[in-house]
Amino acid sequence: MLFGLILLGVMLGLSVQSSHAKGMNCWVSVFPEKPTEFDKVGVVVNFLFYTDPPFVVDFGEVYRDDDTFSVNVTVHVPRKDEAVLQVVHNQSNAYALSRLEAGEYTFKVYVQTVHGSNEYWLEQEVKFTVSEEPAHTPEFPSNGYLLVLIALTSAAVILLKSSKKKPISLRRK
Repeated sequence: MLFGLILLGVMLGLSVQSSHAKGMNCWVSVFPEKPTEFDKVGVVVNFLFYTDPPFVVDFGEVYRDDDTFSVNVTVHVPRKDEAVLQVVHNQSNAYALSRLEAGEYTFKVYVQTVHGSNEYWLEQEVKFTVSEEPAHTPEFPSNGYLLVLIALTSAAVILLKSSKKKPISLRRK
């Protein structure tokens, strides 16, 4: 029992640091991958943290200025003397941009930190293109294929009907 408590204390001591959290990754995905004017375009912003804190307090609203979209994300970071847990975790948010006209667009993610420090910077910038081309529609078979299909179906029906003739019954009198 005592050994278990000592082991637990050592493990907790190793998993808690008394330093500023340094690890944070951010990536942005546009969906669909190759949007057209007919698609409802969306963006997913994902943060991967290696300690807790930091964590996202507010993903914010999307602002649009012509062909540039931006969002201000507020992240709670620890103070320099604050203990942090070594816990890998992520937080993500999806933004609906709706249908867009054909053209080049940019989506920018700005980060503002609170609590341990007050900083503001551009974390990620993604450029994407909305094309005029509609999504490829499935092609119908040409007339030649359609005629062959009708001929094969007709032949199969005729063969099935001819093989289903009534058998001759032999009766004894």
